[in-house]
Amino acid sequence: MPQELLFELKDARVTPHIATFGGTSYQIANIGSVQVGRRKRSNPLAVLIFLLGLGILAAAIVQSRMTGLSDDYFSMAVTGVAVMFAALLLQLIWPGRVYVLILRTSSGDVDAVKSRNQEFVSNLQKAVEQAFVVRAREPSVSEAR
Repeated sequence: MPQELLFELKDARVTPHIATFGGTSYQIANIGSVQVGRRKRSNPLAVLIFLLGLGILAAAIVQSRMTGLSDDYFSMAVTGVAVMFAALLLQLIWPGRVYVLILRTSSGDVDAVKSRNQEFVSNLQKAVEQAFVVRAREPSVSEAR
């Protein structure tokens, strides 16, 4: 018996009885609540800049050891540290954001979907909530007899 499709996009599919995200399926009846959370993650640009600063610092250390003239490479080392500090500030100011669909089940909270697209995750939340409503309107097995 085909089920009414409430939402389908990418690897996500929600019906009144089953929610499938990627390769994992959840029974709607086993989901207690659903919410969207926002998490911070590493900004790839900040990581790249930090590694560049680390490389400059390492090059300054290696060159000063090879030549024995540490004063000549002090400004290079300071530049490397300043670049690494700037990368840390960039991470604090402009972190990467990821939105997570969190399902509360009997076994605990599950991060079902992670995406940078807030609208997609919000639409999934609405579809799961709609599945709750549709299931609540269906007669139970004992009432059908």
